Amino acid sequence: MDFSTWLNDKNSQLHWLFIKRLSANDTGLTGGHQVGIYIPKSLANAIILPITRTDIKNPDFFLTAQIDSHNTAEQRIRAIYYNSKKHENKRKGRDEQRLTRWNSDISNSPLQDVENTGALTVFAFELDPNTKIASRISVWICRDLKEENMLEAHLGEIIPGEFIDGQADQLLTGYIPQKKAAKTTLSIPDAWKMSFPSGEEIIDYLVKNSSFGTAHPDKQIMKRRKEEYKLFLEVESLHVLEKIQVGFESVDDFIFLANSVSNRRKSRSGRSLEIHLERIFRESGIAEFGTQCTTEGNKKPDFIFPSCAAYKQGSFPDSKLRMLAVKTTCKDRWRQILNEANRISQKHLFTLQEGVSLNQFNEMQEEGVTLVVPEEIHGKFPAQIRSQILTLNQFISEIKRVSY
Repeated sequence: MDFSTWLNDKNSQLHWLFIKRLSANDTGLTGGHQVGIYIPKSLANAIILPITRTDIKNPDFFLTAQIDSHNTAEQRIRAIYYNSKKHENKRKGRDEQRLTRWNSDISNSPLQDVENTGALTVFAFELDPNTKIASRISVWICRDLKEENMLEAHLGEIIPGEFIDGQADQLLTGYIPQKKAAKTTLSIPDAWKMSFPSGEEIIDYLVKNSSFGTAHPDKQIMKRRKEEYKLFLEVESLHVLEKIQVGFESVDDFIFLANSVSNRRKSRSGRSLEIHLERIFRESGIAEFGTQCTTEGNKKPDFIFPSCAAYKQGSFPDSKLRMLAVKTTCKDRWRQILNEANRISQKHLFTLQEGVSLNQFNEMQEEGVTLVVPEEIHGKFPAQIRSQILTLNQFISEIKRVSY
C-alpha cells in the first residue's frame, strides 16, 4: 500500500489522526527515561479517556497497533498517564501521557529507531463506533521527502515540537485546526482591519511594539515566533469571523473563504522564520547580508554574508564568505543545500528540528554542514555532539568575526 492509498483508507469519522515529527525523546535518541511517544492531553481527553484519571496512579489502557509504513506485525502497546504530579501532589512529579511498549511484542520498532528522529509521522486511531474510544492504531512514518511533501502540501508545514490532531474526515478535507494560544496584548492597527497584513508587516509591528524581556538572539527568535502567532490569530479572527456571522449566499462562497483561510494558515510559517532572522541579524549589528541571491544553477540560498555582490565578485576571498540556509526541519532536507553556493565549502544550516541521529550528524559534518540551533533546543540533541552545534548567538559572533 502506498501512502496516498493508506491515508484515503483512514478518511472517515471513525478515525482520529495525530500527526507530528518524531522528537529525540520519542525515539530514545537522548537516552532519557521518557521512552515512548508523547501525546497531548487534548488527544487523550478526546479519544483515550480511560487514562485521564488522577484518582489512581499512572492509569493505563492497551491498544492494538501496527506500523503499516514498515510492514511490522500487529502488537499490543500501552497508553499511560504518568500522573505523580497530580495524583501524589509531587511538585516535580510527572504529568504527561505517552504511548509505550513499542519494542515489547516486536524488536527494533521503527518508532524507536533513532534514524527516524525528525520524521513526519501519522498515528491513525481507529475509534469504537459506540464509545468513540480508540481501540487500534495504524502508524505511517514518512519514508522519504516525497511522502512528507505530499502530506504537508495538504495540511501545511508541521513544525518540530508541534502537532495536528483531529477527526480524519475533517483533516483530510483540508481543515487545519490552529493550536490554542493566549490572546495578544497588542492592539490591532486600523489599516489591518481593512486588509490582511503581510508577514513582514506583522513581524515589524510586533518588534516595534513588544518587549521580549531579553536581547539574547536565541531567546528572541523563540519568543518572537510565539508572539507573532498570537498576533496572526487575532488578525485572522477579525477578517474571518464577521464573514461567517453574516453568512454565505452560495456554497461556492463558503468554499472560497474556507480555502483562503486554509491556504493562508499553510503559508504563514514558510517565510516567517527567515523574516525573524533578518530582523535579528540587523538588530545584532549585522547591517549587510544578501537574501535569496542567485548563485550557480539558479540556486537561491536564504542568506549570503556579507552580500550577494561579494559572492559574485571573483576577487572577494572565499574564506570571508558565509552561507546560512533556513529549514524548520533538517532530516533528509539538509542535502538540498549542498550545491546552493559552490564558493562556500562550509555551509551553515539553521533549523528547529529536535535532534538528529549520530549517523546523520556525521554525514552532515563530512559534507561540510554546520547546524545552527536555538539554544533551548540543544538539550534535545545527543550530548556528545552538542558542543559541535552552534547557537544563533554563536553564529552571529562568527559572522562579525569574519566581516570586521
